[in-house]
Amino acid sequence: MIKIEGLLTLTVGERFADLGQFTWQALVFLLIGGIMMMLIDWTVRRFGHDKVSHAQYMTALALSGLLGLFLLWEESYRNFQPLKTHNELLLAEVASLREELKAKDQNVEILERRFDKFTAQLTEVGKDTGKTVHALQEKLKERENQIASLQNQLHEKIKKAALRNQLAQLRVEGNRIIDKALSTPTSRPPSDERKQWFTSTIQYLQQNMDAGHVEEFRNPLTPTVHFDGLPASHDVFASDVESRVRVLQRFSDELREAN
Repeated sequence: MIKIEGLLTLTVGERFADLGQFTWQALVFLLIGGIMMMLIDWTVRRFGHDKVSHAQYMTALALSGLLGLFLLWEESYRNFQPLKTHNELLLAEVASLREELKAKDQNVEILERRFDKFTAQLTEVGKDTGKTVHALQEKLKERENQIASLQNQLHEKIKKAALRNQLAQLRVEGNRIIDKALSTPTSRPPSDERKQWFTSTIQYLQQNMDAGHVEEFRNPLTPTVHFDGLPASHDVFASDVESRVRVLQRFSDELREAN
């Protein structure tokens, strides 16, 4: 745009230069016309005619000057036409550039509106994503709690199953002691085995169950079972072990019902 305006300004300056040249050429043409009129007057006198009158002289000079001015103007007009055409092309190009600039400005405005809309949508998506991530984190935390709860339940079940198995093993050992006492009524009861079984059972209950279970095993509340046909010492011995085996059986039943 600045470059084109500079060209137009230079063209106006050239027009002023052409006007000065035009004036100079007109003066030169008038001078030449005056010299020609003097030659004509000298020739007329040479041949014995009256000299040219002042009015005729001025009229011829004026006509000569007007003709010269016309010729100069016509030449200037011909020279001006290409420049005018060039200026018109430049003006048309300027108008076209302005239209293109206007169209680009409109495109920029459209892009800015689209960018603003996209930014707003992206902000909303970010908010929704944040909510979704928060919801997923909550669900993940809930799932972790559920997994931890299931692991605890599984651990408790494994622990209770191990308790039941060990209690069953202790019952088997107690029943073996009872069978040994019943099968040898004439021999001394296996007191050492009972004492060892009693001690190991108390120790296991203390490590894996509460004090109430330990106390109940020490002092069973179940009715005493009597075995007919046995000496009193064997009957008391077998009944004592049997009552404690039944206590262990009840412990196993309680663990099974708790599952």
